[in-house]
Amino acid sequence: MQARHADYVVLVVADLDRALAFYVDVLGLPLAHRSGPFAQLATGATRISLYERAAMAETLGRPLVAPSPDAPGFELGFLADDCDGAYEELVAAGAEAAVPPTDRAWGQRTAYVRDPDGHLVELAQDIRGQPE
Repeated sequence: MQARHADYVVLVVADLDRALAFYVDVLGLPLAHRSGPFAQLATGATRISLYERAAMAETLGRPLVAPSPDAPGFELGFLADDCDGAYEELVAAGAEAAVPPTDRAWGQRTAYVRDPDGHLVELAQDIRGQPE
């Protein structure tokens, strides 16, 4: 097999309604469809899906525990035209603040919030070439 491109990413969540409220209402991603404990967001070539932990446990045939927020296994990254403004807007809308906007040595300004399940969501603004 030769993988060509990522088709979708599935986030395992405790409560689909709560996760959708964050990703659709707070983050502003459009809902493509929902079927029982599964939902998919319309995020372009690589789609983001949400699947309830109990349903994933049934699919895998074994119980699952929630990951520790102190040991994140991944982050979802989104480009932002204004990292500071996006961060402030998301926190005001109820996102859990994780790391405020910070200039990075690799030429981006980044900030982090957490979704209701503790998954990291990064906001990244390219600042290379911008006047200081």
